[in-house]
Amino acid sequence: MNDWAVVLAVGVGTYLLRATLFVVIGTRPLPGWTERPLALVAPAGIAALVATMVLTDHGRLAPAGIAPLAAVAASFLAVRASGSVARGLVVGFPVLWALSAVGL
Repeated sequence: MNDWAVVLAVGVGTYLLRATLFVVIGTRPLPGWTERPLALVAPAGIAALVATMVLTDHGRLAPAGIAPLAAVAASFLAVRASGSVARGLVVGFPVLWALSAVGL
């Protein structure tokens, strides 16, 4: 079988599997015991991505420089103070850019 046909078949299969979940469950309310853990999925995913970007280099533990760590700290404080992830981005990126421009 052609390699691209296999890739296409797997892609269509996984899409149908995920779409079925949304079609079947999307119109029904979720049980109360699932809502609290699901609310933590997005913050946990963002934390995992940021931690791996800042604390590793090609799979090895290697903390980043001062600029990324300061940007993460500034973003964390902004989110904690405001409760808004968007505000964390608005604060964190300029800190990263300014400190990177200075050479830190």
